[in-house]
Amino acid sequence: MGANDVRVRTIYSVMSIGTETTILHQKYDPGTHFAQWFSFPQLKTGVQAIATVEQTGAAVDEFSRGDIVFMRMAHGSHQVLAAENLSLVPPGIDKKNACWCGLAKTAFRAAWAAEFRYGTSVLIIGAGPVGQMAIRWASAAGVKSLTVADLSEKRLEHATRGGARATLAGDIKDHKDTIAAIDDGRGPSVVIDTTGNPAAFAHALGAAAKFGTVILLGDTGYPDRQHLTSDLMLKGLTIQATHDSHDRDGWTQRRIDKEFFDLVAANRFGLDGLITHEFTPEECEKAYEIAEQQRGDAMGILYDWTQRDY
Repeated sequence: MGANDVRVRTIYSVMSIGTETTILHQKYDPGTHFAQWFSFPQLKTGVQAIATVEQTGAAVDEFSRGDIVFMRMAHGSHQVLAAENLSLVPPGIDKKNACWCGLAKTAFRAAWAAEFRYGTSVLIIGAGPVGQMAIRWASAAGVKSLTVADLSEKRLEHATRGGARATLAGDIKDHKDTIAAIDDGRGPSVVIDTTGNPAAFAHALGAAAKFGTVILLGDTGYPDRQHLTSDLMLKGLTIQATHDSHDRDGWTQRRIDKEFFDLVAANRFGLDGLITHEFTPEECEKAYEIAEQQRGDAMGILYDWTQRDY
């Protein structure tokens, strides 16, 4: 362990359902970023966890033994990582809910790129885990209208609790008239595609208002299946891709983490009920079966690392 490192013991980690099932089932084409980053044998899954500090390096003065920290690391019982990659979890924040900090950061990239603010009309396509985080950023920003579309009624219930003011159940293509009526007939000025489904991109373009913005938040393993439509030219649309790795305008991981925890503490980023399933690490096979086969029911799949001494 280096002088600037911290050794931690994991308490809880939450699955990133879309990304992890894409990786495990190799739902990506050769040459894509998924293939470059996650192909076998360097496979690691997991991006968000809460841990207890067990030991600090000689040069680390911002953390102490016993501190509760958030980290963006793969599922595992222990980690050694640079102190700069940890964020302190404030007292009073529920530890299980704190795990959402990782996907909240991912969704913040879309919120910042879309310039969520009062007066913005937002349509979010896909109410999975990262979509839920985008909903909450939009609600906290006070956007004018917030509509969420998903195939799952249960996911839409989570969306409503998170601040969605209107929901559309079923296939997005079946709601063209309702979407066109948003914002007094102008349509949504911002459309966020969180699905990772390449077929959804064309519908996102069709849904956006004239001179609107389409944000790609959910990245697909099959990018060559995403196709432009005439809506891009006819409506003068802007397309912006966002990714968790896109540090921009000073919004680093730690700065976003702090913003997230501040909003949670102020009851402006509701997370209650989003953890829908809990497992021990030994039950991971069952956990991934649920993630793949019961996606409409699963939202937060949590691994509890406290049940035994790993």
